[in-house]
Amino acid sequence: MGQSIQEATKGIKILGAIKGVIAFLAVTLSLFHVFLEPKSQAQIDYAPKYKAEVKRLDSLQLHYINQLENQELTPKEYSVIAKKHIASYEPSLKKISSMRGKLAREHSFRGRSSLHFWVFVFGLVTALFFFSCKSLHDDFSRGSTFKFHFVSLTGILVSGFWFVHLIFLTQKDFQQNKYVLILAITASLFAVFTYFLIKYYTYKDQIIYKQLSFIERIKKIYYRDMIFKAMYAEESGKPYKSGKLVDDSIDEFHEDLKKVTENI
Repeated sequence: MGQSIQEATKGIKILGAIKGVIAFLAVTLSLFHVFLEPKSQAQIDYAPKYKAEVKRLDSLQLHYINQLENQELTPKEYSVIAKKHIASYEPSLKKISSMRGKLAREHSFRGRSSLHFWVFVFGLVTALFFFSCKSLHDDFSRGSTFKFHFVSLTGILVSGFWFVHLIFLTQKDFQQNKYVLILAITASLFAVFTYFLIKYYTYKDQIIYKQLSFIERIKKIYYRDMIFKAMYAEESGKPYKSGKLVDDSIDEFHEDLKKVTENI
């Protein structure tokens, strides 16, 4: 029995360590975005080109104005040059903007500006989901009524909404009513499933902990109270007089066993 208790205790410690690691990752996931770059090196290198091009075009425009003022150009010549120059603004800047958009799309992730941003938001949602689940687990453990579960369930619903949105949809989809409706329905199903899943495993964990605690009491209390006294009576031919009687110990054992198994 002692070895079985030790193995069970060891298994609980390992499971507890795994749960601890998962909980740590869930709570701190949003901080992992610091290891990622919000913009690619190509975006950073290309970014100054737009301002540089605007500055070049403005400088050239000023040059033509100076030529007109210095009478190096006639009004007619300036009018022709100025019109061509102004017409060159849009295609020149549009070309640069197009390249910037291409680089941004290459660095984007799931419709967001970058994996850096996605991990940050996903981490916040994961933390909300974790604490909502923990709160709901604690509510079940305390035997609280549904009105206490509602706040935790709302947190799970909101986090489920954003999980679906971040994984399957983009920001552009969010602006369409049909996707919002799909998100709401999916998040509701997700919240209901999570609710009953936590309820089931909370109930299951309580059974396991009660059984392990009962085994521990058998080892430390009932074994001594019943087995030792019974062996003493068998060897001596008379009951053990000190402390509780064996019959009382047996009654306590049966009552304890009944409490442990009544909801299984």
